[in-house]
Amino acid sequence: MRPALRQALQRWPRPTRRGIAAAVAGVVVAVTGYLLTSLPLVFAGVVLVALVIAALVGVAVRVPLISVSRRFAPDRAVAGWSVVESLVLTSPASSSPVTVRVRETVAWRVMSQDEAVIATIGPGGSARVVFDHEDLPRGRQRIGPARIDVVESFGLARRRVVVDGRSELVVFPEVIAVGQGRESRSLGEGSRQRREHSLAGGQDDPITREYRRGDPMRRVHWRATARQGELMVRQEEQHGLPSARVVLPVTSANWRDAHPADGSGLPVSNGFEWAVSVAASIAVEYGLAGSQTRVTTLDGETVALHDPSTTPLFLEMMADIGLDDVVDERSPEPTPREPVIAVVSSLTSAEVERLSHSRGPGVAGVAIVVHLDTDPLTPDDSAADSPRAAAAALRDSGWHVVDADASADRARILSSNGVLGG
Repeated sequence: MRPALRQALQRWPRPTRRGIAAAVAGVVVAVTGYLLTSLPLVFAGVVLVALVIAALVGVAVRVPLISVSRRFAPDRAVAGWSVVESLVLTSPASSSPVTVRVRETVAWRVMSQDEAVIATIGPGGSARVVFDHEDLPRGRQRIGPARIDVVESFGLARRRVVVDGRSELVVFPEVIAVGQGRESRSLGEGSRQRREHSLAGGQDDPITREYRRGDPMRRVHWRATARQGELMVRQEEQHGLPSARVVLPVTSANWRDAHPADGSGLPVSNGFEWAVSVAASIAVEYGLAGSQTRVTTLDGETVALHDPSTTPLFLEMMADIGLDDVVDERSPEPTPREPVIAVVSSLTSAEVERLSHSRGPGVAGVAIVVHLDTDPLTPDDSAADSPRAAAAALRDSGWHVVDADASADRARILSSNGVLGG
């Protein structure tokens, strides 16, 4: 049966369990009275059945006007945590008292009948029901419309009423605090000190990059050229916040556990959700140390930008990103000694090469490689682009690799040697 037709049928009046029992009892009493030629029993049975029919007609012709309003605590939730929804139902003064059973429509699952809350709304009054939504998925979640079963006063019949109106709940990725940003300013200050050293004329640790066509020869740094074996020029000095970069692949091909979500059909991945949380946590840690962090794709497009003053906006941008989303904001070239942390899983050899372009001169880079729980018939490390193969290729390319899995303790991974400020 088509969903639209099924929803239309659900809005028709129907007997409750009490109504069904009353109708069955009426039929049994009427038949028994007929067999025993007892008119009082026949009359009693007919009255019971007629009462149920009258209740069905009553809820069919009397549709109460109900409006709803919603509040969430907290108003911005965190993935994997819970939120309390307060739903207030209001009825106009001209209406009669009505008993209702209330369920919500949430995007990430179907609420069962057992979760319905019963409330009674008086004329011109209101009733408040509370739902506790647990294990929230990251993203902008639509809640509503409310599905209300209006129950006839004797409890014999009910009718489904869908009250229009939806609310949006922004669910941030979970940020894991490991304390390195607060306890040590080195995440932010080290980069600033190196810039100040160069501005002061220090020659032992200059900020340089590869020569590009059109660069003036007066900017060639001959000592760095001799050390690197290729022509190097002084980098234009950058003022403001020191920076860091986090690389996060956002295509489903890079996450082998990606699958269509129930309802929407959009690709989702447990490994990707773990990686989003880690990427957001890294950015916030660098922000606590006074650094600006740019989260980019494998191709260098900016997913989100974080600095110490824009954490809520940054988390909102991280809440919005989904697998296979189009990201077209080009990022600036990586700067020398800008820390780079990649949170990746499956990578082809070409993608490993592309990932190397996210590192500026003199940057080794840290790669957190996420190993996934996949179908036992297709092991996670059996293909050329598997996380195991990607980790080996990244090590060969000079990356410091930290192996993890999608169920690993994120605080332990973030505190691993070399991940933050190492």
